[in-house]
Amino acid sequence: GALPVIVMTGNATVESAIEGLRQGIWDYLLKPVNIPRLRSLLARIPRPYELTEEVRALRATLRNLGHFGGLLGRSSAIQHVYDLIEHTAPTEAAVLICGESGTGKKVAARTLHEMSRRRKGPFVSFDCAAANETSNRSMESLMFGHERGAFAGAENREPGLLEQAGGGTLFLDQIDALPLTQQEALLRALDSQTFMRVGGSNKIVTDFRLLAATRLPVKEAVADGKLREDLFLRLNASSIALPPLRDRGDDIALLAEHFVDELNRENHVSGITSGAPKRVSPDFIRECLATEWPGNVRELRERVRRAYHASGDVIDTLHADEQGGAGGRGLNGSSVQVTVGTALADVEDMLIRATLEAVGGTRHRAATLLGISPKTLYNKLQRMKLE
Repeated sequence: GALPVIVMTGNATVESAIEGLRQGIWDYLLKPVNIPRLRSLLARIPRPYELTEEVRALRATLRNLGHFGGLLGRSSAIQHVYDLIEHTAPTEAAVLICGESGTGKKVAARTLHEMSRRRKGPFVSFDCAAANETSNRSMESLMFGHERGAFAGAENREPGLLEQAGGGTLFLDQIDALPLTQQEALLRALDSQTFMRVGGSNKIVTDFRLLAATRLPVKEAVADGKLREDLFLRLNASSIALPPLRDRGDDIALLAEHFVDELNRENHVSGITSGAPKRVSPDFIRECLATEWPGNVRELRERVRRAYHASGDVIDTLHADEQGGAGGRGLNGSSVQVTVGTALADVEDMLIRATLEAVGGTRHRAATLLGISPKTLYNKLQRMKLE
């Protein structure tokens, strides 16, 4: 294997660092040497015996079956992504992951982390676009943390993302939604390998690997002023573009069957179904392959889930949940007649019995149609039996 090279330098420019990482150096250290960082670096350097032939062979076998970390697929488009991850994961380089919404950017980031030397450290994932809605902390405090008393309401010291990801990987999703001032501060932290908490005066050493994703095409994000060009250049030394699902051929069928297997397992484990696992029909697979999937893998997963819950033992169509409109949903117009003034509990019992009959006794599908959980339906049936 290649010998890991660490460069120690007193005058690292961003350009020289990027060039070095491109040439495959392991990492670089700024003078004066920061001992904790050096220790943590040395702890992660690959030992010759770590990736044994057996592990390599096992990984290759799984890859031929279409499994690569959390990613799934055998198409040449996705195999190219596997190559890039395999090449990039063992380094310390920051990586930019691009791709349409739903292509699996977070799964790719996690796979990169799990194949890296930092796999035993934390994987911290943060969506820059959603942060504004979900947190009352400022973006500066979220990123870098704050000291006690740094601002009104700061009763305790709080670590930021850079600290939480220490020894591991920080994944910033939709980095083009990060305010430009924070993008600049992030770049400074990457360059100096230190940062300060809000309201703090001590420099803290960084020890995280940065992975970032954009939903907008990168050139567009830079042109629109959403992503700083200098940060883009730093990230782009290693970049991975995830292909849209429509360009992945038979992977669509592989993924659909995988999601059905997952649902079968979930149902079995939670004791919802004791019968045989559900199967897919050739028509169902043909429909999956013929669909465009603008929402990519995420949309495929959601549509398969809906069809699964609306089907009997065999999933015949991707549109099982859409048949016969929202009301009857494909129950051949079966109906229940209720006289005004009937007690609500009795109406509920009649509706439950009629729905179960209409779906051939499949409790899970009856629960889906009635808009309740299978557990609730089971409890109601128990009560009906007792009465």
